[in-house]
Amino acid sequence: MSNNSKPDVLIVDDDQHILELVTSLLQTLDCNVVGSALDGEEGLALFREKQPDLVLLDFMMPGLSGLETLQQILAIKSDANVVMLTAVESNAVSDDCILAGAKDFVRKDQQPGDLTKRLADVIAKIAAL
Repeated sequence: MSNNSKPDVLIVDDDQHILELVTSLLQTLDCNVVGSALDGEEGLALFREKQPDLVLLDFMMPGLSGLETLQQILAIKSDANVVMLTAVESNAVSDDCILAGAKDFVRKDQQPGDLTKRLADVIAKIAAL
């Protein structure tokens, strides 16, 4: 991802409302949302097709869990930038995600303004890598 271009972002979350909210927030941050998926399988297919700069991935999903999807994304591209999204408040969950290869962890049950700031911080961190 070059500093002069909009980052391409893929969002994977089983909650349609969260997909719409995060898409809207990312557009205010000048990101290019290249796709959204409601489950891990669809997310993997879009990841292969779009090769995004960043994946925002829900931790708890039916079917393939967020952790399983993360592992499969990293098997496809070992240096993929994946940030986990969750409403679960648990240090153990965030630690598991980071140990599995996620670049960061974002609580999605924040107020939209706080979530926007947190996403902006994460995008800046990823851009600096």
